[in-house]
Amino acid sequence: MEEQMTMGLWLLLILLAVLLAGVLGFWIGRTTSHERRLIRELENELDSRMQELNRYRSAVNQHFDRTATLFAGMAGAYRDLYHHLAESCEELADKPTRQRLEERAGRLLANVPVREGRSDSTQPRSPDPRESEIDLQPPRPD
Repeated sequence: MEEQMTMGLWLLLILLAVLLAGVLGFWIGRTTSHERRLIRELENELDSRMQELNRYRSAVNQHFDRTATLFAGMAGAYRDLYHHLAESCEELADKPTRQRLEERAGRLLANVPVREGRSDSTQPRSPDPRESEIDLQPPRPD
């Protein structure tokens, strides 16, 4: 009887060893398989691409922030130039010239609506034929 128990114990130990070897072999196979390496490589590539995308987004945001700052400075300089021109025009130019300045530059630079009929009349004035002499658009290359 003792021999049977010893034999059963040995069989149980052999069965556990085989089962343990199988589980260990399965785990080693899963961690070192070609597919697992491919998954790791793809995950690493995805991480690097995400970092690259985040750097690119940051650069784009910095670019537009700097552009907005430069544009605001430029707009301020144009506004200051217009105010200087308008003050000088009030002192030095005649009334039709002052009106043209306000209608053209004032509307473009100060975003102020043009007031029709600056004179005392309530009728809108007819356009000055000299206004067509100055083209506010840049010349087109031919």
